[in-house]
Amino acid sequence: MIKVNDEDVKQFESDLKTFAKRAYPFATKNALNKAAFVAQSIYRSNARSNMIHRNKFTNQSIQVEQARTLAVSRQASIVGSTAPYMLDQEFGKNITKKGDRGVPIATSYAAGQGEGSQPRTRLPRKANSMATIQLAKRRKRGKTKRQQNFILVREAAQSGRKYIFMDLGRKKGIFKVIGGKRRPRIKMIYDLSEKSVIIPANPMLKPAVDQTRKHMPGIYRKSLEFQLKRQGLFKG
Repeated sequence: MIKVNDEDVKQFESDLKTFAKRAYPFATKNALNKAAFVAQSIYRSNARSNMIHRNKFTNQSIQVEQARTLAVSRQASIVGSTAPYMLDQEFGKNITKKGDRGVPIATSYAAGQGEGSQPRTRLPRKANSMATIQLAKRRKRGKTKRQQNFILVREAAQSGRKYIFMDLGRKKGIFKVIGGKRRPRIKMIYDLSEKSVIIPANPMLKPAVDQTRKHMPGIYRKSLEFQLKRQGLFKG
């Protein structure tokens, strides 16, 4: 239901209900849909400003479901995202580990920003995404953890495997093996040390809706004016 305090708008509404009852549902429907698209535009702008985007998927996931019915009491237009992770952004989430390894946190090196760049401002490169990484089953060789890790890196370099899981004690993670067979080196691309990670709430939809509410009287007024003009009841 549209509620406004503007006296002119109330008068337009009254005139339309009195002299062109059939036109009134069109005015409310059009106002709701117009407001929904305004909110969509602001939501998309907020997402571009507040999130790291690899492609257009996030923005395209923010969609509008328009009001269709002319039954005023049932009219509703909906703005939201079809991407499930946008819900986590809006309200926050606590992610806990699965299995014996921790929650994967991408490093700045994985995003191509250099080692130790904080905060990371890009998504991991496609080649470094968790979905594309394949890890071989680890076989423990060597008496100490240091010996085991040394052998693991050397064998990975010799066999051409790029990614390995290593337990360094305080730190655990997925590492990329670089530098060739003779002098292999490792760079952490995912830190798996934490048992749980809290994604803080990053509201983008609510601010968009709040901002749209400020425009609502003007949007509703224009919709009422349009219908009044179509009925020959207003000349402005």
